[in-house]
Amino acid sequence: MCPESLDMPTTPHAPDASQAPFELSWPKQTTPLEALERALYALADRLSGVTGESDDLWTVQIHPRSTNADYGDLAHAVRQEVTDQTLRVRIAERTDPIRNLVFALAFSRSGLATDRAAGQGPQE
Repeated sequence: MCPESLDMPTTPHAPDASQAPFELSWPKQTTPLEALERALYALADRLSGVTGESDDLWTVQIHPRSTNADYGDLAHAVRQEVTDQTLRVRIAERTDPIRNLVFALAFSRSGLATDRAAGQGPQE
């Protein structure tokens, strides 16, 4: 089979200047990187993004998925989602010791830990 007979995929037209990515930034001292990554994941149906950093800022380069996306709406959605995810990360950090205690207590009462330690638990 010669190369001329191969069906090559077509490349979509190059986006015009209005479809160029744009960048948003957040201070490192107030916004965890995990919140930015979670926000990008939550909005993956509307955009993709690349995180980066400078001395005291996290940056996110936003790439809209739609050719007719409203950049103002996307920027607002990203900022709102980052705020939400920042709060979720902080709550998880603050409640982690309590959550671990609840799990430890629940498993200690299940009998699994003592049965296994005594050799009576399920065999692996």
